[in-house]
Amino acid sequence: MEFWTSIIENNPGLINIILTGVILPLGILYLTNRNSRKLKEIEKELDVRFRSKEDIREQEKKVYGSLSKILFDVQQLHVSLSGTCVDNNCINDSIKRFDSSIQKYHEEISNNMLYLSSSSINKIYEFYNSIGELKIQLQELNEKKEYDMAHVVVYYSSQELAESLIHLQEQFITERSDLKVEFNKTKQEMMKYCCGSEPPKELKEKYESLKKNLMERHLIEASA
Repeated sequence: MEFWTSIIENNPGLINIILTGVILPLGILYLTNRNSRKLKEIEKELDVRFRSKEDIREQEKKVYGSLSKILFDVQQLHVSLSGTCVDNNCINDSIKRFDSSIQKYHEEISNNMLYLSSSSINKIYEFYNSIGELKIQLQELNEKKEYDMAHVVVYYSSQELAESLIHLQEQFITERSDLKVEFNKTKQEMMKYCCGSEPPKELKEKYESLKKNLMERHLIEASA
């Protein structure tokens, strides 16, 4: 401490040099960066506020359209697993074709989520979460050699996915306060049966048992 005091006393101009040459530039840099961040936040807020409603609706249409196409691919997955499925190649090959098909929709969905509301984005993630659960359940069936249950799992997963799509569309319409849009939920719910008729009672009960065991297994693994 005495060393620095001595230097300052012998060089009174040193303080001015430190203030103007070091501290001041650092302070200016800090203020510039802070103002730059605030400016970007303001620009983003203004962009969202004044961006044309037609542009936002166009993004909604693209997202909804892509998710609907994924649901159609789930329907095709159900068809491919509804025939003779006697080994793990059946499930593995079907999942590979499914992944390859829906890959092309991911970029369009991600590119059109920027101006969607948080509630809408959450519903999109719920949709993708259901896709992930479907694939996990199919892999579980593969390991258990329960090949005949694959199409049953896809059927009930398709209903969850359709429900997510219906809720997303409802969300989009709710946010359009300037429009009077007729939304017939009964007609929309027909999507829930895109994979045809519900499986027989015994297969449904077997599916519910398999799903329960899978959930219990994951809980045990998570707590381990």
